[in-house]
Amino acid sequence: MAQQLKSKIKIGYEIGTGKEISISPSHLMVTGLSQKAGKTTALESFIKSSNSKAIVFRTKIGEKSFLDGTIIPPYFKEKSDWQYIESLIEATMKERVGKLDRAIIIKLSKLTNGKSLLDFKKVVDNRLEEKIGTFESMLLTNLQAYLEIVLPKLQTIQFSNTLELVNGLNIINLERFSRDTEVQSLIIASVLEEVLHNHKDVVIIIPEAWKFIPQQRGSPCKNIVEEFIRQGATNHNYLWIDSQDMTGVDKIPLKQISEWILGYQSEKNEVKHTLDQIPLPKTSKPKEEDIMMLGTGIFYYASRDLTTKLYVQPFWLDDEKAIQIAKGELKISEIDAPKQIAQNKIAVIPQGNETNGTSQEVKDLKTLINKELLDMRTDFFNKIGDLQDQINKGFVDIAQIKTSTPEIDEDVLVSKVLQKMPTSQGSSIDIEALTQTILSKIPKSTGNQVYEVSPLEKIKKDFLEECKQKILSDIVSVSDESKKILKYIESQGRNVTTNELVTKCFLRKSGPTNKTITKHAIELVTIEVSRKDSAGRFYPELKNRIKSLLGNHNATDGEIENLYQHILMELL
Repeated sequence: MAQQLKSKIKIGYEIGTGKEISISPSHLMVTGLSQKAGKTTALESFIKSSNSKAIVFRTKIGEKSFLDGTIIPPYFKEKSDWQYIESLIEATMKERVGKLDRAIIIKLSKLTNGKSLLDFKKVVDNRLEEKIGTFESMLLTNLQAYLEIVLPKLQTIQFSNTLELVNGLNIINLERFSRDTEVQSLIIASVLEEVLHNHKDVVIIIPEAWKFIPQQRGSPCKNIVEEFIRQGATNHNYLWIDSQDMTGVDKIPLKQISEWILGYQSEKNEVKHTLDQIPLPKTSKPKEEDIMMLGTGIFYYASRDLTTKLYVQPFWLDDEKAIQIAKGELKISEIDAPKQIAQNKIAVIPQGNETNGTSQEVKDLKTLINKELLDMRTDFFNKIGDLQDQINKGFVDIAQIKTSTPEIDEDVLVSKVLQKMPTSQGSSIDIEALTQTILSKIPKSTGNQVYEVSPLEKIKKDFLEECKQKILSDIVSVSDESKKILKYIESQGRNVTTNELVTKCFLRKSGPTNKTITKHAIELVTIEVSRKDSAGRFYPELKNRIKSLLGNHNATDGEIENLYQHILMELL
């Protein structure tokens, strides 16, 4: 029979008085330094007290947390709607997707009808074989490389088609992907969506929130976390967030949190964030040193209705001792926590059958076996990780081979051919004709080799190469900010204002930074790849710069376009 959340969840006892503190089920966040604050123990206790079905994700190898639960198979449902794909790109490129990127993603996503990532990759592969612009090509190449890494990993997992939950704690073990945050994020996002739409009375714990719902970049989890935290409570589904700090966590879901469990911090900025979260008058708030001296299991509880300092009772500790600790009558160091090493029970000893050894000897043997199994598991996942790194490197090498342009030394090639030709008396060889025949068979390629070679053409090619190197050296000489401005201006294909560069290119607020951005943009004007008009607008001039340098060499539009695209790729 399915369990329902209790109307009240005991979270601990008030420091000093020993008064029991209980809260109504809701979204909450627990913060504090790992291994110091006692966050995991607190969350385990809340789950036990809530009588709920709960889901936790084990994301790190050898985690010793959430031991008293049932491991269930990972659930994953693929899709390829544009919002989902956009979150993948942001997670990969570590920056937000622009409007032009989004338009391309929406267009391609419609072709798959949101079926699967594999279908979407086929669409991307086919699109890259077509004649497309440089900007779209760069975006899809990045996405293709990401999918080539992620999809093989997803294929190695035996996923469950349904999310079957047992009463109590449900553990989804993602240890084997401890090095692959993106894969873990995809699975977590899929579970969140399934619970939101098809389950009731479920608590989901998001571990290491800075990793899965980061502040400054995208993640496959972010959109569904925001939806879950806004709508989940309707069906008594709640999100409990576990994070060492608040700084790196996206603020949109945090705004919906009503219950805060704030633990030990040592870094001053995080101490300040912790104090800011406590809704008390400044004169009544704890001091910085109060936060920096919190013991394990001691937290500040902050909500709209109550703010207090409490001791979170571990689920394995009885009420009497917990109250004594809260009152200061018993020290935390004086209690003994159970020494569990692995979550799985290796053997069951029948009751009364201890003829071959004492109870303590049996416990010691189980501890030793568990430790050895933990070491074996850690070594196994490390080896799997090393193999995956080698596979990933192989994908990178293959991509480089596919996209690289081989350099051909015509003089060496002709020389080698002539050395192999037999010579005889009275015969003559037209070396010039032979040279032209050989060189005409050499395939053309983008970038360095684009012309049939004759003496005049060779001279022309040398000038083209010199022009390309001149522009590239000029671009290399400017600051990284100037290079980013150049990429933005070229991607827009129109004039842009300083204010647009500040807000759209650098994603900053308009104001004092405008002068600095203008200074970087002027660097581009200096090397003649941008132009500034009297109104302060900056124009894309890279192609015109190429035309200007190649104007004396009768370069065709195709040659100019080839060189333009090659320089953009070099810039990336």
